[in-house]
Amino acid sequence: MLLPPREIQIWSTNLDRERAQIDKFSQLLTATERQRAAKFVNPLHGDRWIVARGYLRQILSQYLDLSPAQIEFSYGAQGKPEIAGSQLQFNLSHSHDRAVYGISAQHPIGIDIEYIHPIAAADLVDRFFSTAEQAIFHNLSIDLHQAAFFHAWVQKEAYLKACGTGLHTPLDKIEVSIDPRTPAAIMAAPIAGTWRIQKLEIAADFASAMAIGGDYDNIRYLQ
Repeated sequence: MLLPPREIQIWSTNLDRERAQIDKFSQLLTATERQRAAKFVNPLHGDRWIVARGYLRQILSQYLDLSPAQIEFSYGAQGKPEIAGSQLQFNLSHSHDRAVYGISAQHPIGIDIEYIHPIAAADLVDRFFSTAEQAIFHNLSIDLHQAAFFHAWVQKEAYLKACGTGLHTPLDKIEVSIDPRTPAAIMAAPIAGTWRIQKLEIAADFASAMAIGGDYDNIRYLQ
C-alpha cells in the first residue's frame, strides 16, 4: 500500500469478534504474544488484545513486503513498539471494544483512544494536570467536565506515546487544550521538537487524538 510521505493514515476496528475470527488473528501472533494474551484475568480482554494485535499485523503487512506473521517488533527504552529493520512509524491504542492505529512514513507518531464513561473528572484533573489546566477546567460549566477531561487526556497520552517516554514524563508537564469546544493543541511540552496534535473522530462514545513529531499535509481514514 502506498503511504505518501506527508500523509498520516488512520485505521480503526471493533475488537469484539466471533470465535473463529479471534482464532484466525491468534494464528498471526508469536508464541510470546499468545502467552501474553492468556495472562489476562478476563478472557474477553485477552480476546480483544489478540484482535488488536492481529489486526495491527494485518495492517502493517500492507505497507511491508511481509506476511502478518513474519513481522518482527522491537521496543524502545520505554516499551514503544517499532518494526525491526523498517523506517515505517506506527502506533496503536485500544479501549473497551475499539482499537485505533496511526501510520506515518517518516515522523514519530503517537495515538490514544479512550472510552468515554462516568469518572471523577475534577479529582483526576487536580491530581494529574498543570495549575493552568486546572484553572481552565474549573472555569468550565460542570456539564463540560467529563468531555474536558477526556479531550485533554487523550492529547497528553498521544504526545507521550509519540515521544516514546510513556508515563515517565509527568502529565502535568504537558499542557494541552482542555476546553472540549476548542481544537486539540499543545501549549507547553517538555521535549523539544516540532510536535503537532490532532483530535480524531473515530466512533461515538470515544475520545481520540494523534500526535506527530513533524509536519504533514492530510489525514486519511481507512477501515
